[in-house]
This record gives sequence, structure tokens and C-alpha cells, in this order.
Amino acid sequence: MQRRAFFKNAFAVGGGLSMWGYSGLAALASQAGPGRDIPQAVLSWANGQPLQYGRVHLSLPPLVENGFLVRMSVRVESPMTKSDHVEELRIFSELNPSPFIANFFLGPQLPEARVETRIRLADSQAVWAVARTNTGDFWCSYQQVIVTLAACAG
Repeated sequence: MQRRAFFKNAFAVGGGLSMWGYSGLAALASQAGPGRDIPQAVLSWANGQPLQYGRVHLSLPPLVENGFLVRMSVRVESPMTKSDHVEELRIFSELNPSPFIANFFLGPQLPEARVETRIRLADSQAVWAVARTNTGDFWCSYQQVIVTLAACAG
């Protein structure tokens, strides 16, 4: 009986996605503006400083089959000079048991502010990337990801 329920749900999801179209899925995944509440973990890390949108480019697949291994990359527009560079880049999730996913320390010796990694996602949710510059500015972006098989149960 479980097998029949699985296929019934799989066909329903597949039919819904085909009716919605890939463009609708891409539009959902490309939300990058201030139209969403910022998670408390991000606000705590920013320590009351204002968050700005625009320089952080987060790239995740809009739909992942398995939340145990999700490829992602983050690029921050920065000249990476001694006077203007990204010092720290953090990745946050909204629904994982621990909202803090990863932390990267960068410096002016790097040619560009870019990282690539793999993360786990507990469920369909928004993933946030927040960069702190040496001038104390915070830049952020988020992307919604639909996960069909959740990870991080517990």
C-alpha cells in the first residue's frame, strides 16, 4: 500500500510541477529581495546592523530530490582589496534543527569572494547567505529550495 501512495503522490507532484512550469519554479527559487522576514539567527549574527540586499549571489537548485547532499555556491560582488573586502560569509537555514550551516573567513588575498560547498536541508525552506565586509556592512540574499526527501531529521 505504501508503494501505491508513493507513486500517487509522485505523479501528483510531477503533474503540478509540469502545469506550473519550470519558469514558475525558477521564479520561486530566485526570490532575492526584502519580501521575506529575516530569520532570527541572521539578525542575531548581524548584531543590530542593517542588512542590505544586492551584492550576494546565492546559487542552489530550485528543486532537490535528496536533502542529504545539496550543492550550493555563493559569490559576493567585492573588489577584494585591503580597503574593501569580504571578511566573513555565513550560511543559514530556516528549518534545520540548527539554523547555522557554515562559516567562511575570507580576506583581501583572495581574487574573488566565492565559495562552493554541499549542505544538508531538513525540508523545503529558504537558505540565507550573509556576508560581512571589513567596513562593517552586511549584505544578504536568500533562495527558496524545494526538498522532496528531507535530511536532518530529529
